[in-house]
Formats: sequence, C-alpha cells, structure tokens
Amino acid sequence: MNVADYVTLSRVLLTPVVIAFWLQPSAAWHWIGLIIFIVAGLTDFIDGKLARHLTHTTRVGSYLDPLADKILVLGAGLALIATGRLSAWLLFIVLLRELAITGLRSVLPAGTTMTASYPAKWKTTSQLFALGASAVLSGWVADGLWAVAIILTMWTGWEYFYHYWPKN
Repeated sequence: MNVADYVTLSRVLLTPVVIAFWLQPSAAWHWIGLIIFIVAGLTDFIDGKLARHLTHTTRVGSYLDPLADKILVLGAGLALIATGRLSAWLLFIVLLRELAITGLRSVLPAGTTMTASYPAKWKTTSQLFALGASAVLSGWVADGLWAVAIILTMWTGWEYFYHYWPKN
C-alpha cells in the first residue's frame, strides 16, 4: 500500500465517525458530522490525484477506492434513514445500481477492466452532496440534490451496461 491507498483507507475509517455524529439528536452534532463527511468525501478526490501524480496506482487502490465510496455513501445513508432524514427508497436505488454493476463485473471476460467514467465520478459527487445536504437541511435543496443524484445514478448504471455488457 502507498500514500494514496492510505488516503482511501481513511475514507473507510471516517465513515463510522460520520455515522456516530449523524445518529445524535442535536443539530450541532450533525454539523460536526458534516465537516467530517466533507473531509471523507475530499479523500476521494485526493487519493486519485496522489495516485496519478506520484504514479502510484495500485491494484489494491483500484479495488479499495470504489469500495470506500460505497461504504461512505451507504453507511451515511443508513444513518440518515435511521434518523428520518432520508427516504429509504433513495438509498435503495443507489444500492440496487451498485449491486447491478457488481453483477456486471462478475460476467465480464477475464482481464476486462471497468474504468470510472466522468459521469460516474459526477454520480459519486452528487450522492455526497445530497447526503451532506440531507444531514443538515430539509426541503427543496436536499430534494433537488437527490433528484440530480438519482438521475446520475440511473444514467451511469445504464451507461456501464451499454458499454460493458458482453455483446456475443
């Protein structure tokens, strides 16, 4: 493991901290959790920059990075559902897409690599913004961000199947 991989790992380790703050009844704790969540979200950008800049892309990092994203998004989403700040069906769509893409990876020919497209990166970013907004806001801002996140989630799921589903 290298520096970029450790940055990615920090995203996984920060997730339970975010969850703990977001499960508290006081809004002040939610804001502190949001700050930690933002730091965790920024590691998604930082680890990629480090890996490319230092030419330290690793096989571990290629698996750990998307896994860390899923752990952060699903963990934070479950905390928000538990506290009534997120509708479960929104996170269900996110989970369904992730399971579908995992299933797609399992039927790809050996050696085929699915790289993250720019829309897929936007999808993750939009989910992080929507989750952060849901933690501390209610109403049209969070709803609007979730609309964007769900559209990108569904679009990128379709995009991966279109490009990678075996044609033969």
